[in-house]
Amino acid sequence: MPKKNKRIKKHYTILLPSVSAVVFLLLLFFIFWQGGAVPKHDIYVSSENPKQGETILIKINGKYSGLSGYFDNEKLNFFRNGEYSDWSALLGIDATHQPGKYKILVSVLGEKMEKKILVLSGDFSSVKMAITKELKDKGYTGEKIISNIKNNDNPALNEVLAKFTPKANFNSPFSFPLENMRKSGLDFGEFVSTGNNQIQHFGVDLGAVTGTEVHAANDGKIVLAKNLSNYGKTIIIDHGLGIFSMYLHLDAFMASLNQDVKKAQVIGLSGNSGLSTAPHLHFSIRDNGTRIDPLLFIKTSEKTGENFNLASIANSLLKILK
Repeated sequence: MPKKNKRIKKHYTILLPSVSAVVFLLLLFFIFWQGGAVPKHDIYVSSENPKQGETILIKINGKYSGLSGYFDNEKLNFFRNGEYSDWSALLGIDATHQPGKYKILVSVLGEKMEKKILVLSGDFSSVKMAITKELKDKGYTGEKIISNIKNNDNPALNEVLAKFTPKANFNSPFSFPLENMRKSGLDFGEFVSTGNNQIQHFGVDLGAVTGTEVHAANDGKIVLAKNLSNYGKTIIIDHGLGIFSMYLHLDAFMASLNQDVKKAQVIGLSGNSGLSTAPHLHFSIRDNGTRIDPLLFIKTSEKTGENFNLASIANSLLKILK
């Protein structure tokens, strides 16, 4: 008697995509359905909740001219960088900027746009500075340090930093000044007490033995090469658009005043000159007068070559996935 064929029951597993994956696919579909189009004019910001001392990248899509913008009465300086035609601006949030809600206002060919941001506190720490025997031997006291800053060093710096070059001397993101980057000493924004006085550290101390090569953070022109009372042998490079990089406590200058330098060019050797108890490099950046964390500025500048559409998509996805 022939055996009856047994009916084999097939089981199928239905894999349901995650909500994040569905959103991602819908977003991609919308983008391609629109032909990759974005609004005629739009603003992208790298952070809507920056802390004091941080830097925001602002990007505007399009190839037009007639572009202007402001943040809290501070003019934004737009530039193009890399192969893309989008406009970029690097907005530094000063270390002492009052926390709170602000607007970034941009006007493009008569069309006005705005982006709201919330500036947060930097929560900077405080340290006490001891006047060591070595510093005393160099002639430093608590009063002398403050006097040098007010009467010698800051006036010399401010005279240079007050000048404005209306065009960018650079065409690529900024880079770090040392081949081997490590923090050693004071961090950005720390409050330093010397007796009854308190000063804020507007740079980052980087570990470097005497004679370490110091590189230019980007193309620019040397506008200061001088031995200052507290800051020691100091170089300042004007990169244009109100952006300056500063290199303090050098042992030797390897470039001269008014010299045009290229990104990564050796401009000096690290040392222990001025108000310093050990060899290191004090590195600072000023952006239109704002005192900002130079390492975060460089990391933000690395995004200037990104395409506006891709940056906007990535930003939207991050918001959805949070």
